[in-house]
Amino acid sequence: MLNARFFLAIVVAIVYLVAVPGTSLFRAAVSNDALTLRVSFGTPLLWLTTAVIVLIIFGVWKRFAWAWWLGVAAAGFQLVRMGLWVSQHYSLSRLPGEGTLLVLGLLVTFLVLMLSPGMRMACRR
Repeated sequence: MLNARFFLAIVVAIVYLVAVPGTSLFRAAVSNDALTLRVSFGTPLLWLTTAVIVLIIFGVWKRFAWAWWLGVAAAGFQLVRMGLWVSQHYSLSRLPGEGTLLVLGLLVTFLVLMLSPGMRMACRR
């Protein structure tokens, strides 16, 4: 069962990588609008997010302890950050779009998988 959770956590992180930085890169590639390229593709936060996600995927794949801690901290931080933003901009009468809910769901799923029994023990190199 651990292997299923382990690989599912990696798959969720890869889907998050495709969903968040990947969509910005995709928008920049297919858009003729220079503003899109400058705002999304050129922001340092996008590059930092991409680097951290790739580092987490690599580290968890190799079962490093620092990757487990980084994954839990990054997912928790991003979940709090997005949760505060969603709570300020939306309400129960006006829910966020599917993309926002997908990203929140991916973050919650990744965090639950990482905090599941045995995952911490699996990443102890």
